[in-house]
Amino acid sequence: MTIPPEAPLPPTPEPPTPVSEARTRPSGEQLRNLSGLRRTTHASPEGRHIAGVAGGIARHSDVDPLLVRVLLVVAVFFGGAGGIVYVAAWVLVPEEGAEDGMIPVGPPARNLLLWIAGGIASISLLGDAFGDTSVPWFWLAVLGVVALWYANRGKWGRKRGKAPMPSASSPVDPSENVPAGQTRYLPAPWAPGSYDPNAPLTPTGRRRPPLLFGRAIAVAALVVGVLGLLDVADWAPVPTSAYPAALLAVFGGFLVLGAFWGRAGGLIFLGLMALVALPLTMIDPSTLETGSSVEIHPRSVAALESSYVVDAGAIVVDMSAIDPATLDGRDLDITSSFGEITVIVPDDATVAVEAKVGGLGEAQVFDETRSDIGGFALTRTHVADEEGSEPGLADDADLRVSATADVGAINVYEESDPRAARFMATTERSTP
Repeated sequence: MTIPPEAPLPPTPEPPTPVSEARTRPSGEQLRNLSGLRRTTHASPEGRHIAGVAGGIARHSDVDPLLVRVLLVVAVFFGGAGGIVYVAAWVLVPEEGAEDGMIPVGPPARNLLLWIAGGIASISLLGDAFGDTSVPWFWLAVLGVVALWYANRGKWGRKRGKAPMPSASSPVDPSENVPAGQTRYLPAPWAPGSYDPNAPLTPTGRRRPPLLFGRAIAVAALVVGVLGLLDVADWAPVPTSAYPAALLAVFGGFLVLGAFWGRAGGLIFLGLMALVALPLTMIDPSTLETGSSVEIHPRSVAALESSYVVDAGAIVVDMSAIDPATLDGRDLDITSSFGEITVIVPDDATVAVEAKVGGLGEAQVFDETRSDIGGFALTRTHVADEEGSEPGLADDADLRVSATADVGAINVYEESDPRAARFMATTERSTP
């Protein structure tokens, strides 16, 4: 028997030359759909340093992750824009392989909230570049919370949903009188074969869904964003009251539309909030702080009024530069409803002071101090060129001061009193 020789092995084929895979750039629609963002993990090619936000943005935009990280860090120092974007993506964007982020919202709501966060970051960035502006952060936060609630309303509604109705084959109560060997069934409230126990429940009756609520929130966010952009870019002066007024107009318009088409949902409550905020934003804080305050430093008797009245605020009357010889028994009345009264008199003048506190307050008249609740009066007289004071009112005083405060403090100091130094002007005494 002859054994044939072994056949030679076939030659090993050479591996094909690797061909570079053509990368497809994301389309504009894909870039605008921020719901497709996913935060990277440590195993991702883009890497992860903190929360994977920069890597996810780089992969979504098809750019270098290092560039995104540098831009986010630099933007933090310009109005905190980088921090706003990073925190918003951290809590809203899910990790790679997950469907929900730290705050579970649906893809459409996530896309809307991320674009709102980007708009806020842009306004903050522009505000830092063009100067400090009155950006309505409170209203933007309110819109964000409302949008978040609107995005989760379906999940909360499912928790409150009713159990499905029983099937048509459900037997009646066995305690009923049913002939032996027979089973009695209730008639089905629907056509046979039309009931699907796994189908989601739909509301019955004439109640229509809140079709306009989401649209109203989107329009309100757009209007507030445009006003903020006009303000920070200094294209037009935008007062603070313009923001609640614009929201009130938007919500009112959608409420009118809701009477004819769909329902506007909870816009009545939001409209009431804007209505309450409108008069509050029209108040000028500067008038509350310094509008009724008075500070005078007369150098002659002619420049001194006979009375001064303030409703709320501080009043300072510095008479240290007036020559006592020109006072000639002058009367000075000072009245304040709420605030502080400070009077400075020359050392070489005889001054009689009557300090009256109507409710709660304190009076410091020369070297005498008194404080009480329920009202009191303190009378003191400073004699020219003498230290301290004596009780009562002198009849031959060069100056008679009557200071009245309902609630507050009354301070009357001599020119040489160290407590008067911070109220005095650096002026020399006039000569007659």
